[in-house]
Amino acid sequence: MDKARVPKIGQKALDFVLPDDMGRSVRLSEEASEGIVVLMFYPSDFGMICSIQMGELRDSYDLIEETGVRLLPISTNSVRSHAAWKESMRLPFRLLADEDGALTEEYGMSCYDDGWFKNRSCRGIFMIDRDLTVLYGWVPESPHTGPDIPALIEVMRSLST
Repeated sequence: MDKARVPKIGQKALDFVLPDDMGRSVRLSEEASEGIVVLMFYPSDFGMICSIQMGELRDSYDLIEETGVRLLPISTNSVRSHAAWKESMRLPFRLLADEDGALTEEYGMSCYDDGWFKNRSCRGIFMIDRDLTVLYGWVPESPHTGPDIPALIEVMRSLST
């Protein structure tokens, strides 16, 4: 991870276009024009911690929808992998594919270790407003650490009111 490139609260987020799990283009600025967007970088489809994390989000999705935020998980997996994982996990939200890792790199979220995480996204969460300003950021020291989903939903609530 390149901490110098990780977006900070108050900074403008880099706009981007990525394909979702159906291959449709998603532009951050268009999503943000409707309200707060939650970018959630994660290492891999079908990973153990990632599956737990996405399962918690799926099971809490009614609460997330009540906040009005748009959830956009991002990894370096392919559109095809995202489609299969989304179906197997019954996820009610889109997954964005950064297959070449360019966006992950731009956001400073590339894992550089030589093990399993190499060339994958590290975990990180950024909440972005209509003006593409970063309102919230969470990046753990270890890519093995998943987010506290109930606490994250509380942050979503507080920022969306």
